[in-house]
Amino acid sequence: MDVFTVAILTSFALFIGIGIVMSRRVKTKADYFVAGRNVGVLLIVGTLVASYLSTVALMGEAGFAYDGFPWAILLLGAVAQLGYLIGVLLFGRYLREARTLTIPEFFGERFQSNRLRALSGLMVLVGIGLYLVAVTRGISIVLESVTGISGFWAILVTWAAFSLFTILSGSKGVIVTDLIMFFIFMVGGALGFFFIISSSGGFTEVFTALASDPETREGLMWYGTISAEGAALKSPLETLIYVATFGIVWMFVIAVSPWQASRYMMAKSNHVAVRAGLIALIIVPIFYVLMLFAAYAVNLTNSDIEPSENVLIWASYNIMPTAVGVIVVTGIMAAGLSSASTFLSLVGFSAVHDVAPLFRRKTVPKNSDDHGVRNSRVAMLIVGAAALIVTALATPGVLEVGYMAAAFFAASWGLVAFASTQSTRVTERGAFYGMLAGGAAVLLLESLATFGGLALPTVLDPVLIGLAASALGLLIGSLTTQPSPATLAYASDLKARVEVRADTREIKTTNRYFVVSIVVVLALFGAVAALYIPGMIQTP
Repeated sequence: MDVFTVAILTSFALFIGIGIVMSRRVKTKADYFVAGRNVGVLLIVGTLVASYLSTVALMGEAGFAYDGFPWAILLLGAVAQLGYLIGVLLFGRYLREARTLTIPEFFGERFQSNRLRALSGLMVLVGIGLYLVAVTRGISIVLESVTGISGFWAILVTWAAFSLFTILSGSKGVIVTDLIMFFIFMVGGALGFFFIISSSGGFTEVFTALASDPETREGLMWYGTISAEGAALKSPLETLIYVATFGIVWMFVIAVSPWQASRYMMAKSNHVAVRAGLIALIIVPIFYVLMLFAAYAVNLTNSDIEPSENVLIWASYNIMPTAVGVIVVTGIMAAGLSSASTFLSLVGFSAVHDVAPLFRRKTVPKNSDDHGVRNSRVAMLIVGAAALIVTALATPGVLEVGYMAAAFFAASWGLVAFASTQSTRVTERGAFYGMLAGGAAVLLLESLATFGGLALPTVLDPVLIGLAASALGLLIGSLTTQPSPATLAYASDLKARVEVRADTREIKTTNRYFVVSIVVVLALFGAVAALYIPGMIQTP
């Protein structure tokens, strides 16, 4: 048993141990679902970033960068990260003040609609179920590569690891393990990326080598290696459409998806939520710049890694010092476990809290804390088992399934979520039609493309059609009905609570976060431009 295997198994034991300890602190559904709504900035940042940087990023997107498209992912991310600012200001603060236990419950309360709550709850089950499959597959690939455990057994060990501590501790355990995982993959990633670069001479030398080689120079263009055989993108226009489309998709995901927006529901205050969102806005782009160009730089050492999703794992074994490689591999595993635990907890919460009430006899009281926690654990076990089976049978691509789940939430929830907090004209029918039309369009078209051989041009990507369908449903439904007095009263009261003036010192502190985040982001992209532009001009 090598040091990599020992490190991964030790991390599994650590997270399970934390789950056991934190499970003893769960007394109510609020503890289990939203960590008692008393979480500070650091923990919110940890869970925001950890639930976002899953194996979809550290394997799927890193592999896409290695294949010759680092700029496509970086530019996509530059658009997407705006979701942290837009999301917390226009949606996250309202979620927190609503004091509901789940986002589907918020939709139900906002529009006084059980059917909308149930529909959004079902979407959590479907959409996050898809993402859970992608992340489970990603973690199992790491486990296979490191330990030699293969096939179903790797998937089973993966499932058992994240399911046990999540089912035991709920949100209280998830945010603590998220913070630990956050530090592991941030420290490991930063060290690992610098060693990849330094192994080839340093930033300037690596850039010069990539720009001087005809086989790698095209990958430094904003449109990527479009001329390579079997390239995922075939032209600058296709790359541009890809960047714009999925930049908007991921902006919606960061802003309103259940695994991101629900984190703000745990915050001590709205100022804590805003500050956490701004810190995430700083951290994620820095991490992406290092990760994407380090992954592409691996081509200087080995340009034949298959599958490309394993690029950072290969580099951990073959480029980095053993100690650093161990931290990086453990960090990739931690990122996957973190996201999987978040997804599994959200699915269990919605299954019990939002969907099950439709099938419950109203004469039987089922709303006690003990009952809610117990049933959530059962629901997590069932959904996790379903994800286990699907992952074992379908062996899906990590990036493809992850992006499909992101497209599903962007199309179904994106416009409805913002309309629910920023407009009093939107009605229950409009929200229901918009959510249903957007989600159904993406699922139908993605299924036809995956299983029926349907080939759509890039300009007709399913998510674009889904967003259009959602907008149309939202518009038609709202124009054909009037908002009820109850929904107008709820919206007015919620807005008043969000806009209550805080202590002057709190406002000044939050404003400093705004200034620092703007300065850091501008400095980051300025530094990248300062290295990139002269280097590309000076090399043939």
